[in-house]
Amino acid sequence: MTSHSTRHHHASIWDKDHLAITTGSILAFTIVAFQGLALATIAPVLSEDIGGRNLYGWIFSAFLLPQIIGTVYAGREVDRHSPARVFLVHLVFFAVGCVVAGAAPSIYWLFLGRAIQGFGAGGISSCVYAVISNAYEDRLRPAILAATSAAWVVPSLIGPAIAGFVAEQWSWRWAFFGLVPILIVIAPLTLPSYRRIAPSNVSAVSDRRLQYSIVLAIATGLFLAGLEIRPWWVGAVMAAVGIAGLVPMLVRLLPDGAFRAKPVMPAAIVARGLGFGGFAVVETYLIFSLKDFGGVSATRAGLILTLTSLLWTAGSWIQSRWDRSGGSAQRPYRLVTGFTLLFISTLGIFLCVAVLQNISLWVGLVGWGVAGLGIGLAYPTAVSVAFANTPSGLEGTVSSSMLLVDLFAFSIGVGLGGVLLALAETSGWSTESGAALAMSLGVGMVFLAVIAGWRTRVPDGGLTVSSQQ
Repeated sequence: MTSHSTRHHHASIWDKDHLAITTGSILAFTIVAFQGLALATIAPVLSEDIGGRNLYGWIFSAFLLPQIIGTVYAGREVDRHSPARVFLVHLVFFAVGCVVAGAAPSIYWLFLGRAIQGFGAGGISSCVYAVISNAYEDRLRPAILAATSAAWVVPSLIGPAIAGFVAEQWSWRWAFFGLVPILIVIAPLTLPSYRRIAPSNVSAVSDRRLQYSIVLAIATGLFLAGLEIRPWWVGAVMAAVGIAGLVPMLVRLLPDGAFRAKPVMPAAIVARGLGFGGFAVVETYLIFSLKDFGGVSATRAGLILTLTSLLWTAGSWIQSRWDRSGGSAQRPYRLVTGFTLLFISTLGIFLCVAVLQNISLWVGLVGWGVAGLGIGLAYPTAVSVAFANTPSGLEGTVSSSMLLVDLFAFSIGVGLGGVLLALAETSGWSTESGAALAMSLGVGMVFLAVIAGWRTRVPDGGLTVSSQQ
């Protein structure tokens, strides 16, 4: 008994039982992070090389929409089969997508490669989260979530620079081709350990989730395309059809009670998604503001993203330490604390742009640094709360639900922000006012995240298990 307790006490994400899974999972997140950050750097270059500047936004959307499908598909399959099998399938998709995108002779071939990549990336992330829920006991999850948050630091520090250097010295194509060898390294690190994890619960998995996710991706694409289509009435019809399709699909794909932030697990998923979406919206238009009317160079604006990534990681490690000392009962309060910091930061930046009609590098550094710390505290804590309240056998489904909300909130938030910016400018408003209007959407999303975060508490101080349809 004493020996068992001692081993339990000294268990670590880096011990011999977890080392391979930890290393492989961090590398998997790193590769997904790198491709996203690198693409932002090379997208202008590749669009000039193979054409399609008028379709620039779809370089990103072509990845995002299939990512929704991959996320849900992998979440379903990992509850049915060994995570190793599902993970390998999506690694292969990601690798094939890299090759197709790198060899693309036209913008449409690039879209195809990005779509294949997106499906693979969605499945990779969904598998890793499901494995975290299965392979790590509750007290180790904050530590592994902090470690996977750190997977974004190195790509944010060197990803854009490496991608830019490769594009200038050789070709933007090698920013895609160069990822394939790393994928080959990831496979032997993860697959042996993933094979030891049994399927969760075959009977509890719905076959319709994949169909719903496909409809959701198509409906979201119609909605986003409709926001840009002219004449306006054609765009309005497309957007309306998109909304008519995406709302019922979200109801079917998300946990029961998600739309009203039902305690505890649905509220944690909604809080995380709204917080991340709001963060992405304000960050997008903060960088736009700094470069457009703040007089800040692209290089200096990049410093803000680097600092934010570092403080995000710091916040993740802080929540891990607090979890060890304060226990799981304090998680809802850490969640609310993190999102409150994020709300204060986003509100301050919004007011600066809206009232002063300007923004400086130092305001961006300080304000968005606080935002990074806040989301670093809240984002992994929300995952811990959700997994601690996930019914046994539904880890994959809940993992895919979390990622689905993140992707949807990000895409819709940034897309609507762009519409608000364009609407303000066509109405004769200043660019500064348009940027503030776009930011206000993100501020509102973060405020709702704070409210949803409070609903992860229960009156008796414990945590209850929510049902999953």
